[in-house]
Amino acid sequence: MVQFNATFVSMADLRRGIIVRRIGLWLPASAAFTIIVIAPGAASTPRVDNVVQVGGRVSSFVQPRISGAVITAIIYEPGDAASESEARSIERSMGEAMVVGSARLVPRRVSTSALQGLAGARLAFVTRGTNYRAIASAASSRSILTISADPACAQAGYCVVAISAAPRVQITVSRAASRAANLRFNSSFLMLVREI
Repeated sequence: MVQFNATFVSMADLRRGIIVRRIGLWLPASAAFTIIVIAPGAASTPRVDNVVQVGGRVSSFVQPRISGAVITAIIYEPGDAASESEARSIERSMGEAMVVGSARLVPRRVSTSALQGLAGARLAFVTRGTNYRAIASAASSRSILTISADPACAQAGYCVVAISAAPRVQITVSRAASRAANLRFNSSFLMLVREI
């Protein structure tokens, strides 16, 4: 007689790419097996939908508060397959618009070769493989909150926020990039994040 039971961990773990299955087999010797499958890179690279959800939530702590329809740029490098793929994933995660508090984040793809497309944006997701310095220059003059999954972008002072997930979700805020973009965050938010 064989019995099959499959259970999964929480939805949060599934969203992070971690899948755990427990398979119990009733064999004559009453042997039981447990198989754990962890998606490659799941512990070190945050999934795009996590970055989008956390990034959207971060935008609600900007002072003065962002509200209404908010143009959200998704900056990508044309011709770079990884950057274009990440941009598509961000766009898919946001759908037509993502509601965060009193703000409705409306995605708009912006190529690094056409950064004038940032006009009117208040928030920008910066994909990997882009020219962070050029983006910082264009975004800071428009007071745009820039968010990336690449910690190096915030460490270099080019992105205002970096979101990483190793070993847990961590939000890093660059003081230099915040000052350059003339952005302020709620003080209670700053107590919960890592400032560099």
